[in-house]
This record gives sequence, C-alpha cells and structure tokens, in this order.
Amino acid sequence: MFPGARPWLWCCRNVVSSGNNNAVCVGQAAEDKTAIMKKFRSVFRVRCATPQRHRASAIRAAASTLALCAAFAQAQDATPVEPLVVTATRIATAQDSLSSDTTVITAAQLAASNAQTLGEALASVPGVQFSRAGGQGQPASLYIRGANANQTLVLVDGLRIGSATLGGTSFDLLPLAMIDHIEILRGPASGLYGSDAVGGVVQIFTKRGKGTPHMYASVGYGTDRTTSETAGLASTSEDNRFSFDFSHKQSQGFNVTKPSSAFYYEDDRDGYKQTSGSFDIAHFFDASNELGVRGYWIQSDTAFDAGGSPVNPWTRETQTSLALYSRNQINSNWLSDLSIGQSHDQSHADALDYDTFLPYPSRFDTRQKQLNWSNTVTSSVGKWLLGLDYLDERISSTTNYTVDSRHTKAGLLGWQNDFGANHLQANLRVENNSQFGSQTTGNIGYLLHLNSQWQFTANAGTSFHAPTFNDLYFDCGYVCANPNLQAEKGRAFDLGLRWQAGGFNTSLVGFENRVRNLIVLDANNNYLPENLNEARIEGFTLATQGTLGGFDLAGSVTRQNPFDDATGHVLPRRAKILGEISVAQSVGQWRWNAAMNAAGRRFDDLANQNLMGGYAAFDLGLDYALSKTWKAGVRLNNAFDRDYELVRDYNIQGRAWFVTLSYDGAGL
Repeated sequence: MFPGARPWLWCCRNVVSSGNNNAVCVGQAAEDKTAIMKKFRSVFRVRCATPQRHRASAIRAAASTLALCAAFAQAQDATPVEPLVVTATRIATAQDSLSSDTTVITAAQLAASNAQTLGEALASVPGVQFSRAGGQGQPASLYIRGANANQTLVLVDGLRIGSATLGGTSFDLLPLAMIDHIEILRGPASGLYGSDAVGGVVQIFTKRGKGTPHMYASVGYGTDRTTSETAGLASTSEDNRFSFDFSHKQSQGFNVTKPSSAFYYEDDRDGYKQTSGSFDIAHFFDASNELGVRGYWIQSDTAFDAGGSPVNPWTRETQTSLALYSRNQINSNWLSDLSIGQSHDQSHADALDYDTFLPYPSRFDTRQKQLNWSNTVTSSVGKWLLGLDYLDERISSTTNYTVDSRHTKAGLLGWQNDFGANHLQANLRVENNSQFGSQTTGNIGYLLHLNSQWQFTANAGTSFHAPTFNDLYFDCGYVCANPNLQAEKGRAFDLGLRWQAGGFNTSLVGFENRVRNLIVLDANNNYLPENLNEARIEGFTLATQGTLGGFDLAGSVTRQNPFDDATGHVLPRRAKILGEISVAQSVGQWRWNAAMNAAGRRFDDLANQNLMGGYAAFDLGLDYALSKTWKAGVRLNNAFDRDYELVRDYNIQGRAWFVTLSYDGAGL
C-alpha cells in the first residue's frame, strides 16, 4: 500500500512521539534516523501526532515535517518501506528486518483474490497446505510446513480462538469481510505464545476505523445459489475511532460425500449459511494513550451427511470474542499493551448416537478467558519485550469429561537489536500449566545483510503442543481417552536466503522440525491416544513475487517430507510437493488475474493405505472499476472443472462462478 507511491506519507504517519519531544521515523536505518532527528531538532521542537489524533501543534509543524520526510523519501524511493509485522516477535518490526519467515496478506489482496473463505486465502501462502472435507463450512485443516493441523496457533487480535476439545480452529468460520490483514509466521513460536505454535502462527487482525467517515458494502451471487452481502462503516476523528461491519452468506451447497463413502453418503445438497458482525471502538486521551473495546459474533449453520440417520443433519458453530485493550506510551522508552478478553467457541449438532443409532443433539463449548500484557522497552542495547500471559480454559458438553478446566500462567522475555549489518532476535517463555506443570521454550534468530540485495537468515526454536480435552478425558462409553498423555515437544531450525532486486522479492528457506511424544491413535488398542512416535519434517520453500512488464507475478514451491520417524510413513493428507503461481495485470479500468494451486499425491491415513492423487486447480478473475467508488467483479474457480480430493471420499466444488458489485467510499 505504502511503498513507492508516497514514502513521505509513510514516514510522517509513523513517527513515534515521546515525552521529551524526541522523534524517530519507524522502519528506517539507524544512521538515517539520526540524521533526520538532527534536522527535526534544528527546525522545531515537536510532539508528533499519530494517525489517530492530530493536535494543533502537530498541524502547525506539518509543513516542515512533510518537507523533511519528502526530502528523505526522495533519496530513498528506490527502497520501498516494508510492512510492520507484530506476530514474529510481538514487537512491531519492519518485515525485511526480521530473521523470521513471514507473510502478510492485506485486505486489498484478499479482495483481489479468488478466495471465498479464510482457508482458501491461506492456501495461497508459501509452505501452507489447506484441506477440507467438502464445501464451505465443512471441517477444514491447515498444515504449515507439514505440521499437524492442531500444531498451528490461530489468534484474532492477539486472542486465542478455537475448540479446546478438538484442538483445532474452524478456518472457514471467520468471514473475509471482517479482516484488515493477516500475518503468517512459519516455524515454531511457543517461546512467544506457548502451546500449539509448533508449525507456525496465523494471526488475523480485524478492521479498524481510518480517516473520515467511510462506508463500504457489497453484494454477490454465484453457483449453487450462493449469495453474500456485506456492509460497514468506519471513521477516525480527533479523539475517537470506530468501525462496524456486518456480513451474511448462504448457499444451497453441493453433496459433500461420494458414493464410495458408503456409511455416510446421502444423495442430497449440503448447504450452509453464515452471519457475522464485528466492531472496534477506541478513545485517544492524547497521542500516546489509547483505550478501546472490540469484539465479534459469528454464527454458521452447515448441513452434513450421516448416511440418512438422522435425516438432514446439521451443525451450528458460534464464535464470539470480546476484549478491552489499552495502549500506553509510559515514557519515551516504555510502551505498554494490555488486553483482557474472552473467546467463546460453540458447536451444536443434530447428530447420531452410534450405540443406539438414534438421533441426539450434541454440544461442545469452549470458553477461554485471557490476559496479555506486553511491554516494549527501548534501550541502548536494543528493544526488550517483557510480558505476562494468563489463559483459563473451560469446557461444557453433553459428553462427560473427568476434568473440564485448566489454566496457564506465563512470563516471557524477548530482545532484538541491530549490529551494523547483523540483526539478532531472541525470546524465552516460562509457563505453568495446571495439568502439565512447567514448560520452558525459546527461539533465536539471526539475519545478515550480505549487501543491498542479499540477506542470510537462520532461526532455531523449541515448541510444545498440549493434548486436547478429548485426548485426555473424553467419555465415549468405553476407554477412548488417556489422562496420562504428555505434551508433544518440538525442536526446529531453518536457514534462508533472500534476494531483493528488479522489483522482485525472492526467498529460499530450508527447514527441519522434529516433534517428540507425537500423539497418535493406537489401532491395536481401541484407538486409544498414546505418545508413541517422533515425527520429522524436512524440506524447503522457494517463493517470489514482484512486477515485470506491467504484470504482477507471484509463486512458490515447497518440497517437504513429513513422516513418522518410527514407521517411515508420510503424515496424513500432506503432499511432498505443493505450490502456487499467480499473475495479474491492470489495463485501464480493468484488472484480471489467474492463479494455479497444486499439490502432489497424499495419503488419507497414517498407515499410508488410502492414496489420493495429485491435482492442479486453476482460478480466474476479472474486475472493472465503474467509478472511483464502485467496482464489479467476476470469479471463476476450478475453471477446468477438475475432480480431485482433499479428503478421501469427499467431493470438492466443481467449476463455480461468483459475481460481485461493491461500493467503497466516503458516505457521510
């Protein structure tokens, strides 16, 4: 969004104010900062304003500030400013200054893509594989660098979401309309976030108010009588910021199961509908102190197949989140971020009792009360992160659990600094879990600027994944849980090269991840979960993106070997090779895009008996700008109507089209 076009605006909108009237332009080299600050102080003493609050003093100084920033940008416009990333270190840092392997997806990129769901959007990220048992709303999994689906931590605005009974997240439940941007961190991050961050972290940031009162809306219609409606309003005034948005989507769907799935198959359509709303309200006491509240509510009804008994079964998933947050610049060197909130995941289904073969309603609820306090302290030897986390998990269900709650207390320490062409980052986390006792994890990363175009990176870290309540305490009528399970523990490292030249960013990252105490279901003991094996994942990812001759190009390929170390079998549903490629071009008021997503053959089971073939699916898109505020678009997914499987015996959607009309502009 910012690089290239107006770098002076990026500079001036990212000045951090301080109590002693010193100022620093974020994202610039240290020697450049010093030169600019000398110029600032020689012209005026200014308390710089943030984008959310503009004071009269800052306005009077704006002309001089803009001139200085513009002069700096003119000398630097050959080097675009990278986006700031929070997830990698819990400190906002320029992406090209991090050793971590990260990807950022903006709202504009989401809108321009062919993705209809969050899972589909993440499927285009290098090193990420997406799997779903049928169409939208059906159970879905995400594999980062070949790790298990429940070994990926998912956050929304810093809060954990998902089910503590299943241990996963419903990726299709979060609507794209409420997302401002997404940060994906590949590699272990338990040293920052605790349990589950074995393969990586996905953090979704919801929309915030920006600028003058701003309205947006869209309507859409497509295959299987799919309809969608979105609307929102956002604004930032002198002292306040707010945003509200609403979305609704429904479809008749298609039959999710194949006849080969004899036990579950039904010859019918499995439709779905989803309604959501989110909000963010904040007040600025001054340029350095902010207090706000945000939250969302999402409800989804999805039909599934159960072999005709009960008839037309369905499941309702509801997810809510509410948080109070405060951001305070205590002094020139100390920034405090405090968040107190709760997420609630509910799954209610009209299902089948496999003992009596009679229908019954089932319910699984997870409540996670959370407190996160992060303090960033700037010193002469780098930036320090001091943090405290608290998590209270409670479940309730129609199924009996011997234990239905647990809590975690954690303290973390992080640090990062630049030494000439070298960047170092490290973090350590010590936490106490009421079930598993103490866990200590950490990460260390190193980046070397070889020259203006080449970078070398290295990262190493440890991680762990706590067993779910289902693994430990689920009562199924016989022995099917194991309260003696230990947490899975991982250690991983990666080495990478990055190259930036000619308008392209290219990276090559090799990785290895070993996970001990891997939780598996023992087929010789009534599928009892046990700590049996060690999983090992080895591979590399090559990715590039840039502009060539007016064409926006992006692509990646991942070669990996995720296998069970004891048997040598490939982990279920993970391909040894996967990749994607996309091309887009703007011609006047038109913009078109084409994308391909591909994966090699996979096995649907740990014993490697059920083979699924490889695939390559193609998507096409075309947008037309009717005016500055109105746009029409059409999407054609699976354009060549390929028939393949992401989960054995489950259908994927064939060729599907979707048209949209959207409005985006000032409305008050």
